[in-house]
Amino acid sequence: MYRPALIVRATAGAILAIGLVPRLALLVVLVGAAMELLYLKSPNAVRYTLLTGACLLVAGNLGHGLSIEHAPSAANTWALCLLVLITTDIYWNSAWQKLRSDQFRTGLYLAQWVHTYTQVKEHLPHRRGQYAVPVLVRRHLGNLTDRDIRIWRLIAATVIAVEFALPPALLIPQTMPYAVAAGIAMHAAFSCLKPRQLITFSGLTTGTYVAFGV
Repeated sequence: MYRPALIVRATAGAILAIGLVPRLALLVVLVGAAMELLYLKSPNAVRYTLLTGACLLVAGNLGHGLSIEHAPSAANTWALCLLVLITTDIYWNSAWQKLRSDQFRTGLYLAQWVHTYTQVKEHLPHRRGQYAVPVLVRRHLGNLTDRDIRIWRLIAATVIAVEFALPPALLIPQTMPYAVAAGIAMHAAFSCLKPRQLITFSGLTTGTYVAFGV
C-alpha cells in the first residue's frame, strides 16, 4: 500500500501548491504524512508536519489557484498565530534541551559526532544523501583536539543563542531580514549532519518565517 499512498500524497501536495481545492488536498497530505507514524522510530519531522498542517486547516482562506491577493485580510490571522506559537515552541524547547545538555553545551557532542563520522564514513551503508559534512569541516574540526573542542563549544553556544533569539527577532520588522538569514544558515548547517532526516524539518521551519512577518 505504501507506493500508491505515496503517489496520492505527492499528487495532493502538488494540487495544494497550485491552490485547487486546497482544504481537501491539505487533508489528504496530512493523512498521507500520518502514515509515516506507523513505522518511523523518531518521527519528529512528521509530528511537526502534522502540527503545521493542522494550523493551515483552520485558516479562513487557503487561496484560489496561482494568484496572490494583495488586499489586507484577517481570514488567516488565527492560523498564522498558531504557526508562530508552534515554531517558537520548537526553537525555545530545542535551545532549552541543548542548554541542559552538558555534552552539547561543552561542544563534545558536535566534536565527537564529526570525529566519528570522519573515521567511519567510508564504511557506512547508504552513504549517499545520508550525510553531507563538508570536507573542510572534517579536515580542520574532525580531529577531536582541544582546539577542535573549543571551536565546537563556541559553535554550540552560538546555536543555543540563535535558537533563543530567532522568534522575537523574526517578529520585529527591523531585525527580521537578519533573523531569516541566520535561520536559513543554521538550518543549512543542521541539514549537513543528516540531510535526509532534517531537510523536511528545515524546510518547514524556515517556511513558517512567512507567518512571523504578516
